[in-house]
Amino acid sequence: MPEYTYILFISVSIIAIYIIWLIFFKQRQHYFSRPIITKFETRMFIRLHQAFPHHHILTQVAFSALITTEDYKFRNQFNRKVTDFVITTKNMHVVAIIELDDPSHNNKQEEDRFRDYMLNQAGYRVFRYTSIPSTTQLRKDLLS
Repeated sequence: MPEYTYILFISVSIIAIYIIWLIFFKQRQHYFSRPIITKFETRMFIRLHQAFPHHHILTQVAFSALITTEDYKFRNQFNRKVTDFVITTKNMHVVAIIELDDPSHNNKQEEDRFRDYMLNQAGYRVFRYTSIPSTTQLRKDLLS
C-alpha cells in the first residue's frame, strides 16, 4: 500500500504544479488578429482597383491623417474617426474619399453628414454608396 500512496502523491503533485503553471506562468493571449476590412468592403476595394488601376486605394484611413485644426478642442470631433477608402494619385494626392454605408449606418445620417462636412471643409470630395457601384459609375462619379 505505501508504494501506491507514494505514486499517488507524485501524480497529484505533478498535476498541481501543472495547474499552478497554467494559472500563473503561462502567457495568456490577449490580442487576436482580425481582418482589416469586411467582406463587403473587400468587394468594394476590388471594384475600386478595377475602376482606378493607376491610383492607390487606401483603406481604414484615420481622419487625423486627413484633417487637422489649429484649435485643439475640436480635435476630439474627428480624433477617433476612420474613413473606408481614400483614393490617391501615384503622388499621394487625394482624389476622393469613399464611404460604404452598410446597414450599420441606419439612423446615423446626422453623424454621416457631420463627417462629410468636416472632410468637405478640408477640401475633400466624399462619395457615399450603399451598394457596390459599377466601375463605369465610379469613374463617372469621381472623375467628373
